[in-house]
Amino acid sequence: MGYLTACCLTVGSDVAQAATPSNPLLAANNEIGIAATGTLMNYQEHFSPAQTHGKSDTESGWMPGFAVNYSLMGDYFHALPNLYFDVHYDYASGGLHYQGFLQKPGLPNVQGTDNATTQRVLARLGMGFHVGQRMLLTPYVAGGYQRWNRNLSAIQEEVYHAALVGAGLRYQFSPVSRLVLSANVEGLAIVGGAMTPSGTPLADHLGTAPFETSGEEKIALNADYQLSGPWHVFGGLNFTHFNYTGGRLNSPLATHLGSFEPPSSTNLLGMDLGLAYAFS
Repeated sequence: MGYLTACCLTVGSDVAQAATPSNPLLAANNEIGIAATGTLMNYQEHFSPAQTHGKSDTESGWMPGFAVNYSLMGDYFHALPNLYFDVHYDYASGGLHYQGFLQKPGLPNVQGTDNATTQRVLARLGMGFHVGQRMLLTPYVAGGYQRWNRNLSAIQEEVYHAALVGAGLRYQFSPVSRLVLSANVEGLAIVGGAMTPSGTPLADHLGTAPFETSGEEKIALNADYQLSGPWHVFGGLNFTHFNYTGGRLNSPLATHLGSFEPPSSTNLLGMDLGLAYAFS
């Protein structure tokens, strides 16, 4: 009788542990997922008034795309509980409306379509700190790369690229057992940036315009919901702002022509909706 009682208690304990849901905060931080994305891009160059009579080039439009994300959080080292690692890749492509004002006085303005493609990859490494049972605060450092292929039909092609390095802070809250809400604030330095023209015989001889270090800021709001078992659905909104400092093209021909890349600013309003597999 005692043996049967002990067996029943053991089995009951195992069933209870199996029925107990895992920590939703950790589940949301141990996932691999893919999402459909959309980005509203607004780009503006900043010429001096003397160069274009106060007018600057602009581009704006909607770019659909996709994103892939892989994240881990756990006690991988005894001295580093809740160690956090994440890598995120974004791809977007679409037609942006281009309104151009040429640098040389007397030349006509240009309108066209930029068949743009953007890519961004960013890795994060940090540590999570519990603020109560349902809240988690995770500071992290980050590094990555971003690239914009600017393809202006019948005008020219340009490639903007830069490395990214900085830090951020993420706050997560689980109001119910299956739902995790998060807010993320990120500040990055844009380093080693440049613009390289291509696509025309003249552009191929203009060299590259190197950029000085500038800043990039991002804020994001997200939700992650457990559907069934390890499957989660997630989505959110984000806003990114960054500047490129511009610079003079570094070939002898570009120096002779006085060609340069002006400073610019870019605003990105993004949204995503995807499916993830949690493996915690």
